[in-house]
Amino acid sequence: MKLLEGGRAGQIWRDGDTVIRPSGAWTPTVHRFLGHLRGRGFPGAPDPIEITGNQEVVSYVAGRVCEDLSDQFVGSERMLLSAANLLRNFHSASQGFLESDREVQTWMLPPQEPYEIVCHGDYAPYNVATADHAAVGIIDFDTAHPAPRIWDLAYSVYRWAPLSDPANPHVTFGLDEQLRRAEIFCTAYGATGEDRLQLPDMICRRLQALVDFMLANAAAGDETFVEDVVAGDARLYLSDIDYIRRHRDRLLNALC
Repeated sequence: MKLLEGGRAGQIWRDGDTVIRPSGAWTPTVHRFLGHLRGRGFPGAPDPIEITGNQEVVSYVAGRVCEDLSDQFVGSERMLLSAANLLRNFHSASQGFLESDREVQTWMLPPQEPYEIVCHGDYAPYNVATADHAAVGIIDFDTAHPAPRIWDLAYSVYRWAPLSDPANPHVTFGLDEQLRRAEIFCTAYGATGEDRLQLPDMICRRLQALVDFMLANAAAGDETFVEDVVAGDARLYLSDIDYIRRHRDRLLNALC
């Protein structure tokens, strides 16, 4: 077996064509959802295999995963376009699960009304597999939860533009390029005019929900979230909320 790098260091392993990961109370629901995606003909997600004790086994999604948008391979416009297309196709395949699944559904993140589809919840470069300079697969569905499409789109634009203060560590692009990339992503996804008008405020809502979730779980003693808060993640998201609000008019102008 090979230890995979990334989130939850030391806990995710590749064994041939499968991946062994920690499971949670939400994992049975996520496995049924992954089965739904496969049934809808979406090839870019892991296949659910089994849940044993506190571990799950899913198929390995082939491709290169890289978080650093300064990497020309990951940060290219071609990759940006394909990432938006992949998200749109995933959302289309997601439709129908909430209505057709007859079992009790449990999610890690709180559902958000209206319950249009099951969103991925963390559609960022580090959760997208790439090949031939294109996004081809999505990994880590722990954060999947019911929400409107724009809830997922908002977080995805935030991550792929990325709409983060250039003064922050690891931020590659200045504001002008961020705005250009945000518009490219929205156009490739097929965002409507109404979506675009809602997006700045929805991104801030999405980030605030993330901060609230992190702080609540850290206060409850969850070591992963305690570490994230100590590392300054919550503070960084709050800083990005302020950054987006300060440039809200410019973002709206770029999108609309």
